[in-house]
Amino acid sequence: MASSPSASQGSRLISRVLPVAVKFWLQTQLDEIGELKFEIQATDRQVLSGHIPGIALSAQQAVYQGVQITDVTVHASDININIGQVLRGKPLRLKQPFPIAGHVAFDGDALEASSTESILAAGLLDFWQTLLAKAAVAAEVATHYGSEVAVLKDPTLSQYQSKIQTLGTDLGLHLVRNGQSEVGLRGAIAVDQGHILRLVTAEWCLASGESVPSAALSNFCWNLGEQTDLQSLQVQDDQLTCQCKIMVQP
Repeated sequence: MASSPSASQGSRLISRVLPVAVKFWLQTQLDEIGELKFEIQATDRQVLSGHIPGIALSAQQAVYQGVQITDVTVHASDININIGQVLRGKPLRLKQPFPIAGHVAFDGDALEASSTESILAAGLLDFWQTLLAKAAVAAEVATHYGSEVAVLKDPTLSQYQSKIQTLGTDLGLHLVRNGQSEVGLRGAIAVDQGHILRLVTAEWCLASGESVPSAALSNFCWNLGEQTDLQSLQVQDDQLTCQCKIMVQP
C-alpha cells in the first residue's frame, strides 16, 4: 500500500500519531487499497478533545467487500474518536456515526470484476429476482427468450451470476449460467429522491444482437433504502460515476 498523508505542521498529534491511526483504521475497513492520500483538517485543541471537523481523502484501486473502485474522492466531517486510547497506542475507534460525501468511479473492468463474490453481486441478483417476480416481466422474458428458459424455473437464481457492463451511456446487465448469458438487459438510469434508481429506458438484449424495448420495465424503480443518498449516477466514457453521501457507522 502506498500512502501520502498530508497533515498540518507543528503538531505531533496530527502529523505523527493521528495519521497512523487513521491509515490503520482505513485498512481495517477495506479489502485492498492502492494509492491513498488524506488530509486531516483539525487544530491541536480539536484533536485533543477527540473531535475532527474534517478529513479529505482520495484513493485509487480500492476494494470494499469485493467491490473494486477505480477512483474515490470524499470528504468526511464531524468525526469523534477515542483520542485518549489512540495516544496510548490503541486502535482508532469511532464514537458516533459521521457523514461522508464525494465522488466514486468504476471503470468497465472494475464493474466486471465486481460482478462476482461481492456485495454488488448479491445486490444485482436481488434486483433480478425482483424483476422476474413481476408477471409482466416474466411474460416478456418468455416471449423473447422462450417459455422454457431456465431462469423462469429458478426463482432463487441459485445457478446464476449477474454481470454488469457499461454500454455507451447505458448499463448492461446479464444473467449468466455456466459462462453463458441467458437473459440480457440494457438501459439508462436516473436517480429520484436520492435513494431510488429509475430505468429511463429498458431494452432486452437478444442472442441475435437485436435490442427490443421493454414495456413492462418502463420507468421501473428500484428502492435502495432511505439510508442511501445519491446526488447523481452517470455512465460515460466506459465509467460509472456517482456523487453520493453515506453515514459511516461505528
